[in-house]
Amino acid sequence: MRRRAAVMAGPGPGSVPLVRFAVPGECVAVLPAGSGGTPGVGMLLRRGNLFDHLTVARNVVLAGRLAGRPLRAADDLLELVGLAGRGGDYPGTLSALESARAGVAVVLAGAPERVLADEPAGELDGLAALELMDLLCAVAARGTAVVVATRDPEIAAAAHRVVRVA
Repeated sequence: MRRRAAVMAGPGPGSVPLVRFAVPGECVAVLPAGSGGTPGVGMLLRRGNLFDHLTVARNVVLAGRLAGRPLRAADDLLELVGLAGRGGDYPGTLSALESARAGVAVVLAGAPERVLADEPAGELDGLAALELMDLLCAVAARGTAVVVATRDPEIAAAAHRVVRVA
C-alpha cells in the first residue's frame, strides 16, 4: 500500500509549491489552501472541472485531448471513479459527490503524474467529503501523487502522516 501524507501549512501562498515534492503514490493534504500551480499537474477544482453543455463523457474526452495525452476510454475512467453508466448524463443532473467524481475522471484523462485538488470537498457534506478523499487516496495508490489543499482537518486526517509547515 502506498503512503499518504497530510501537510498542514500556515497562512499564505507558500504551501502549494510543496506539490513539487509529492511522491507518486502519496496522497497529501495541504492546510490551508494556497494558490498557484506547477507544470505537469492535473488540477481538480471545487466544481469538478466540468463544462455544463457537454456530457460527462465528452468532458473526459475533451480533457484528454487538451492535455495531448493518449486517451483512455472515457467509460473506463468513469468506471474507475464510480460513475459507470453516467457518461451520457450532463453535469447539471449529477449530485455534488458525483460531480466531484466526474472531475477526478476529467483530471485523470490528462494522465498527470500529480493531481492538485483545491478544496475538492468544499461543497460536500461530511460523509461525501470522506468518500471523495477515499477516491483520491485510491488514485494515489495507483501511482499518482495527490495533493489536497484543504482547510478541513478531517480530510487531512485521511492521510497516514501529517507534516506541519510554519
